[in-house]
Amino acid sequence: MGFNEDLRQLSEQVKKRQAFIKGEEATKQALILPFLQALGYDIYDPTETQPEYVADFAKKRGGVLEKVDYALHLRGRPALFIECKAADVAPEDHDGQLARYFNATPTVRIAIVTNGIRYRFFTDLQAPNVMDASPFMEFNILSFTDRDVELLRPFTKEFFNSESIQGHAEEIIFVGKVTTLINELLRNPSESFVRFLLAEVELVSGRVTKNVVERFVPIVKKSIQTTLLDMMTKSIQQEIAQPNVQPAPVAPPPAPPSIAESLQAAAAGAGAEPSAGAQIDTTEFELEIFRNVQRICAESAIKQTVAYKDSASYFGINLGKVTSWFLRVFSNGKKKSLVTRVPMEQALLLAKGFEVEATPDSLGKSRVYFNATSDIEKLRALVLVAYEDEVKRQSAPIVEGVELPPEIVAN
Repeated sequence: MGFNEDLRQLSEQVKKRQAFIKGEEATKQALILPFLQALGYDIYDPTETQPEYVADFAKKRGGVLEKVDYALHLRGRPALFIECKAADVAPEDHDGQLARYFNATPTVRIAIVTNGIRYRFFTDLQAPNVMDASPFMEFNILSFTDRDVELLRPFTKEFFNSESIQGHAEEIIFVGKVTTLINELLRNPSESFVRFLLAEVELVSGRVTKNVVERFVPIVKKSIQTTLLDMMTKSIQQEIAQPNVQPAPVAPPPAPPSIAESLQAAAAGAGAEPSAGAQIDTTEFELEIFRNVQRICAESAIKQTVAYKDSASYFGINLGKVTSWFLRVFSNGKKKSLVTRVPMEQALLLAKGFEVEATPDSLGKSRVYFNATSDIEKLRALVLVAYEDEVKRQSAPIVEGVELPPEIVAN
């Protein structure tokens, strides 16, 4: 299995074990050591994964010699410290204890404090060999995305390098701060931001007074919304399959408008048009699945058109519009799967006997692996729920001519 699959399998094991784990030692054995194993470390080799590590900095507190729970060694030297706490203990309450170990060991630039569920990653960006007060990253084994997995990958034995992780940590912190700033500016444009945009588009002649800025704040907000909606629409359109006709060479789709262009359009009352996506051939396997799904949906008390659109990566089944999909069939790889908008917990109950996993939010909510078209009948309950949920979802409000999921509209 790959790293992503290893972590998801471990996540399922942790969910089952968590309620039965009491105390720090049980947490180490049942949760933390399997996590280190998933990262590629040999937990049975004390020269690589050394428990109860004692170094020159060790001091007695209350008559007991302080020890680091685990020191991971690479090339014969300690490279990463791990301080462990019981599963029911908040790991942030013990950052100070970890800092004492970290600050006195120059070869160690990375440290983790964990309760087997949450892993808090520290380094020394502010001052050499002095652990930062705040973690640069946190990983939750019970709730993570594909992006979280990629952020964790540099800590595996295969890729571990203290210097590159320092750059990795700086990037995570910078991206986090900039993302927060941009998010705030997009929601509540500051006076300086509005002035900057007005200067860029040269929309106002003469002096830009406070009254001018206040007049343009709602226009700036509208232009930002137009830009974001246009970008989202283009992203959706690029995923959506077009009719099964061999395409002729076409020019690349135009890039989304900049905020400055949208500002001019918003001030003039103009809008933007979405672009189209790619095309591919549909297989008989996919058509057979569609016919089975269509037959199952016809038995529902809720009557709605069931159609399909194909794409380069998946075969989508929808309610007559590509944005109203309720099943996506992935059949090109070694493992065939259905992706739905049904929440993971519900999908597990509806697809008993099948392998089920969560998916990134951008793709759906749950993925069910299957082998043959005949399995669709065994997944009848899941198909019906996905179909009926999507019919109900179509009652969601319309924003600027684009149909959005209720959770997006609510925000």
